[in-house]
Amino acid sequence: QQVDLLLHTTDEISREHVILRRDPATGIFSILDASTNGTWLNGKRLRKGVEDMLPGRARIGLGEVLNLAFEVRP
Repeated sequence: QQVDLLLHTTDEISREHVILRRDPATGIFSILDASTNGTWLNGKRLRKGVEDMLPGRARIGLGEVLNLAFEVRP
């Protein structure tokens, strides 16, 4: 099931900035940078268009203006 989250912020955040996905078979989350200004995972810049596994807890930086806390809960 797809969910869009609208963020009202500066122009540094792209219309489709980041894609988070959960594999229904394994329950593992992944992250994909789809932005113009970059996405960071725990302080490390993600490669645009390359899907990376999300750890159970993470800090996700969007551009240089917004930080999100990610946590998997049972």
